[in-house]
Amino acid sequence: MKKKGLIALLAAVMVTLSAALVSADTSEFKLLNSYPKDGQTNTSIENVGVKLRFNRDLASAKAQKNNEKCVKIVDQKGKEIPIKVVSNKDDKGLLLVLGDSTNKNFKVENNAKYKLVISGDLMDDNGDKLGQETSLTFTTFNQRLNMMINMAMMFLIFGGITVMTIKNANQQREQKDKKNDKPEAAFNPYHEAKKTGKSVEEVIAEHKKEEEKKAKKAKRKNKEESEYIKDSQLKLSELLPNVYSVPAPRPISAAGGKTLSRHGKTAKASAAEKKTKGRNHK
Repeated sequence: MKKKGLIALLAAVMVTLSAALVSADTSEFKLLNSYPKDGQTNTSIENVGVKLRFNRDLASAKAQKNNEKCVKIVDQKGKEIPIKVVSNKDDKGLLLVLGDSTNKNFKVENNAKYKLVISGDLMDDNGDKLGQETSLTFTTFNQRLNMMINMAMMFLIFGGITVMTIKNANQQREQKDKKNDKPEAAFNPYHEAKKTGKSVEEVIAEHKKEEEKKAKKAKRKNKEESEYIKDSQLKLSELLPNVYSVPAPRPISAAGGKTLSRHGKTAKASAAEKKTKGRNHK
């Protein structure tokens, strides 16, 4: 009885396995998915490639040799770009279509549309063919636009940093000015004497010396600034031709000229005119 049960169990297992194998053999050979997907944009321009996933194994030497001629990538004008078709022995249902960057004719345009075409003659390890042509499109990365965006972001960042730096510097300067403009506390000799333990006369004498020292320092600083300004002033006579400088303004009479009256006449002409009018009046 036990033997019959064991035989029945083995028969059931064999039937199940046979059904699974028949189902696998009769399933339609097809493309399951791809990366990039059909219609995808902003794909890599440096490493152009498409990853194809099928429901059948296609890693045998015979399949690889056949499939190298069954896949191509064309540009918008229909011109093929150099590619390599590679099967993965560890993942036999995977087929890689890679741009051959070692080929001197390999050239991929920026922000351009490309089409991958899979021939119906693509073969699996069992020799079954795909049966119908399959295609998908992808668009390469817009590198120029990305560069412009990155540059704009960089300018914004550096501009913001510059503005914040200037703002912080101005705030620090304002705080420093406020601190410097703060009026000093009135000198109280009695308070200082009590604080230092010195006599009032000693405190007053020290304060007087300190004030004299500050006055001398301020005077010396003002003198140095005046000399610097004087030395740094530019004269037009040193920069422009036919322009001369004089040490001080001089009257026109010093150069032999005569001063004109309010109406543009000399004083002598004005006196002669008055004398003529007196004669006519008589």
